[in-house]
Amino acid sequence: MAAFSDPLEQHLKTFSGTVPVLELENCVLLPESVLTLRITAAADCQLIAEALAADALVAVSLKRTSYDPRTNKNASAEIESVCLASIVAPCQLESGDYSLLLQGICRAKSVTLQNSDRPYRTAILELKPDFYVDQPVIQREHRQFELLQQYASIFLEQANDPIYYHMLQREITLGKLCDILAGTINLEPVLSQLILQEHDVDLRSDLLLSFLKAKLREQQRNPFAGARSLEFSRN
Repeated sequence: MAAFSDPLEQHLKTFSGTVPVLELENCVLLPESVLTLRITAAADCQLIAEALAADALVAVSLKRTSYDPRTNKNASAEIESVCLASIVAPCQLESGDYSLLLQGICRAKSVTLQNSDRPYRTAILELKPDFYVDQPVIQREHRQFELLQQYASIFLEQANDPIYYHMLQREITLGKLCDILAGTINLEPVLSQLILQEHDVDLRSDLLLSFLKAKLREQQRNPFAGARSLEFSRN
């Protein structure tokens, strides 16, 4: 079973299915996360300007390179899983650079990359809303408790955060919880990409729980190493 949330439906009212692709190095944007960016490259500034003139939506991809022996150059690898994002609070500076926020909206699969005369790529996206199997092998409410418990055990500074307490009290889907927690942890890009690729919520929660358990074991072996997370988004 897959379904969009109401806020997502609002974002997608003007979505045509075709968006520019903003590639970021060593950074993966997840749904429910907010990323602060300073855009300086000329091609990326053009991408942002043209996206703002349309519906302010972009596909955010982890930039990967693959060596092409025929041209002796590094060519960007084919994009598979991306995050559809909304450009929030854009500000163009005197230099022409952009300062902005990216709000992650939904997972998506890049179906086709369209060649054009633009200095950036565009893609036709197939949206991948959170998927819940009808007969889960986990107890989802208990899994949510496990995730929050493990998270609080590692990132102790967040245990007193009123937003963390609010998350304990409010109704929230397992898929959204996974993305919110993962978005506050400085995960390796490879792991973040795996979480982004997994639209099956139960499997996504397995990935995150395995990471948190491993992190807690590491912290218990070396209690002075400390672990810090990003603050919860106030949006």
